[in-house]
Amino acid sequence: MWTLDKVRRAVEDELTDDSSVKEDLMCLQLELEAGDIDDDEYLIREKAIMQRLREVREWREQLGMSIGGGPVRVARDNDETR
Repeated sequence: MWTLDKVRRAVEDELTDDSSVKEDLMCLQLELEAGDIDDDEYLIREKAIMQRLREVREWREQLGMSIGGGPVRVARDNDETR
């Protein structure tokens, strides 16, 4: 039987686990390298993935967990540095 504490821990684990976000980013990079998507599609999808990563880090911060890795930055459309 689930106790309230177990439910809370399960929710916190889900909100603070960035492994699926990092996996999505890796898959996206592989798609770009394979030529399955172009740079424009990459940038659009990368922006959404990085937003998800920021949200995970915000939850980690709110819950007093370490956030490591520094700030998450998203390349702007007009950025030439990649």
